[in-house]
Amino acid sequence: MRLRLATFNIENLFTRFDFSAFTNSRSAKYLPPIVQFLGDFSDGDFTKFEAFKRQLETAAISQDDDRRQHTALAFAEADADIYALQEVDSADALTRFMNAYVKKIGVDKYDQIIVQEGNDFRGIDVGAIARDIRPVYSRSHATITGGWLKKTDSGKALLAAYPEAAKALKNKIKRNRIFRRDCLELETRIKNSSGSIDKTVSIFVCHFKSMSGGRAKSLGVRQLEASTVREIITRKFTGQPDALWAVMGDLNDYRQTITIRKTKDANGDFIEKIDVLAANEPSGVDPLLDDGFGINTLNALPPEERWTHYYAAQRHKTQLDYIIASPALAAMVSGTPRVIRSGMPFRLLNSDDIKRYPRIGWDRPKASDHCPLVVEFDIR
Repeated sequence: MRLRLATFNIENLFTRFDFSAFTNSRSAKYLPPIVQFLGDFSDGDFTKFEAFKRQLETAAISQDDDRRQHTALAFAEADADIYALQEVDSADALTRFMNAYVKKIGVDKYDQIIVQEGNDFRGIDVGAIARDIRPVYSRSHATITGGWLKKTDSGKALLAAYPEAAKALKNKIKRNRIFRRDCLELETRIKNSSGSIDKTVSIFVCHFKSMSGGRAKSLGVRQLEASTVREIITRKFTGQPDALWAVMGDLNDYRQTITIRKTKDANGDFIEKIDVLAANEPSGVDPLLDDGFGINTLNALPPEERWTHYYAAQRHKTQLDYIIASPALAAMVSGTPRVIRSGMPFRLLNSDDIKRYPRIGWDRPKASDHCPLVVEFDIR
């Protein structure tokens, strides 16, 4: 039976206004660009606060309406049975988005909406939606601490294998919770042709620590999160080599970069260079892929197509979004994984061949700063 999975970082799906930027420079960078350009919100003069709030609300409402229409188009194009989602403010925000935008495109109904409160300081959580034909059961792992990881020999072995992860755990003095957001576990039951439950597929929805402040500096936190996800899976499926599971989400790290150079070829296109990480160069996703533990389904594409995110400042295309399948589930992939890029802004160089949604802009509006990744499985 078909099971079509998608992961999508839908970029700041809020139904609230964050006014902390008035006094917090860290929050200021998340303001709508027009507010950053025109606003005067960091001088500490609270007499301007009401004017600032009106400015922010007007800019956000105007900008977000176009963006959410494009996000909905990306949802419809993916046409998945289950979506793993990142950067969701709340179940209410996701419900409103589905009703106001996705439903009006005419896609099948998604009656199951799952969001549990995680650890993110901005309140952006991981979540999921599923069609009724795929009943989903869920639980959060947001409260897992280092003590839980170190309880077993397998957990200790992971910390020994990834010293940066061990160092990151040691530095968690005030806040001992491992996940920056959560590892949301989902289970869906697949029926056979006779209608009885035949297979169970487990999905672990994650959004790892960003590379903000430098990739190397934050590497250990991502490796710690990945090691913990691996340990969750190991404990759940001990002695079950044929277990069907997938880790899905924005894992915020890569194994290769595609750099768009400033020089052009004879056809007028910018020259692209693929750099694969050396065997001894670590990545935050290593614990989930090393030793064949999980399979990166996007590896089925040619190297130049294995990217889901474009970082304009460094002209880098990288894979930050993953559907990592257990070996047993990876053997059931049907067709070719697909990265949906129709909602990407035109600032993406060498992209004239991508057919965009109507009204996509140079930098905005856009569907998201990430591309949805879709993989279909034939569960048998």
